[in-house]
Amino acid sequence: MASLPPRFSSLRNRFLAALAVVVGVAVLILALIARYQIAPILLEDESRYASDELDRIERALGNERDHLQSLVEDWAWWDDTYAFVGGTRPEYVDSNLYAGALETLGVQLMAFFTTDGSPYWTAGFDRQGAFWSCAGQPDACEGSRELTDRLGSRIGQGLDERTHSWLWAGDAPALIALTPILKSQEDAPANGWLAMVMPLSETLVAQLSETTGIELTLHGQPLEGSQADDRLERLSPTRMRVTRDLPALPAGQALRLEATLPRQRYQASLETFRFALVWTAGVLAVTLIVVLLLLERMILRPLRDFARFTQQLEPHDPGQQTPEALIGRKDEIGILARAFQHLRNRHCHQQDLLLQLSQHDALTGLANRRLLDEHLAAALAQAAKGEHGVTLLLVDIDHFKAYNDHFGHPAGDACLKTIAETMRRHFSRPGQLVARTGGEEFTVVLPGAPAEAGPRMAESLRAAVEQLAIPHHPYPRVTISVGVSHVAPGQALAAESLIESADAALYAAKRTGRNRVQVETALNWL
Repeated sequence: MASLPPRFSSLRNRFLAALAVVVGVAVLILALIARYQIAPILLEDESRYASDELDRIERALGNERDHLQSLVEDWAWWDDTYAFVGGTRPEYVDSNLYAGALETLGVQLMAFFTTDGSPYWTAGFDRQGAFWSCAGQPDACEGSRELTDRLGSRIGQGLDERTHSWLWAGDAPALIALTPILKSQEDAPANGWLAMVMPLSETLVAQLSETTGIELTLHGQPLEGSQADDRLERLSPTRMRVTRDLPALPAGQALRLEATLPRQRYQASLETFRFALVWTAGVLAVTLIVVLLLLERMILRPLRDFARFTQQLEPHDPGQQTPEALIGRKDEIGILARAFQHLRNRHCHQQDLLLQLSQHDALTGLANRRLLDEHLAAALAQAAKGEHGVTLLLVDIDHFKAYNDHFGHPAGDACLKTIAETMRRHFSRPGQLVARTGGEEFTVVLPGAPAEAGPRMAESLRAAVEQLAIPHHPYPRVTISVGVSHVAPGQALAAESLIESADAALYAAKRTGRNRVQVETALNWL
């Protein structure tokens, strides 16, 4: 048998030749994987991304629908509206149904119906922007009756007495909300129905585009079958168009949501994979020559030391530090060791912080319900042993919903923080606790305070809040009402009973005019 030439008998050369074959096979396998597995996965991910973007647009549209539902409920559950449809408030039209009111609400049509679906009064804008308002059908004052006929028909067929909303896919797409007209206290049957129509105008669509950062359009479209799946069209390597049909009125119509999206994710992922493929094929041969020699000294041994250290760690002992031999390294293992130590220190800190956050209100920094329950239970246990009495204050900001409605929720949050800080300054002695237990409701626990001190301290707080002179509307300023209850030393009382007593006092304070302190008159003793 002929012997191989010396250049092929060398183990080094044979290894390089074998390595070249392995690299070639690996490149071929990676190319096949890219063609038949990676590309379909990336396309599927792109489809999910497009669907998620449509979901995001639909949620933004749903927010507009929720806003319209809130508007129609605010108007329909108003005693003046109830009286108007009942025929006892003719001045309601001049006071409320004028062009400026509808423009402020952002609605195109307001329609009041009787309980059988007959139009009682309609007001709105025609396509030229002219305002009209009249009794009965809209065409009595040159308005369109298409929507009112359809809504009246639905009412006549029998609707659940709740708020309904639909998309309208006619010539001018819109949002529709319909709700029964009820008294504010809901102590009487529905007196009719109120509908509001908000147009999906170019301005609103532009706002949705700006909010979502997506180029989109909305237009009516005949409903073809179920149209349950989104439709994706890849226009170019950098852009794609996706559409979704949303069920809408009238029957047989859909509101087509169409969005144009970039394809950066797909292109970036594809380019990244291609780069990794080329890079891997290019450096694999060189890397394998030296990696085995350096692996043990530079990686495996330090990693074993690192793993041994982590296995010996005590979970809650922040004093244990990563060995200096690892921390002092200038390479990635040193970075990992320092990052590990940093993350461990941060983890210990966050454990302490999490305990603190779990017991305090995020907005005001006051105690939350959980910490209040623990503190009150401990105080009542000491009271039952005769160590001291416990005074409880329930504080409620008067007419806070009106404040939020007029000034907005950011101003409402600022008001809550100001009042919370005032309460914190008033009740800062050891053992005293101030907690936020509702949107505008606070609870104060005063262990050791005698019965006669509670009303005095509550009145001092009430006066301090009034002296803040926080502007209100339509009231002169922001005020509070306070309910006070007390349990004497040696008396066993359940926390629920003490809270119910203070709540009854608070209710009495609000019922008798607000901006006052009311002391409980009876307790449910155990």
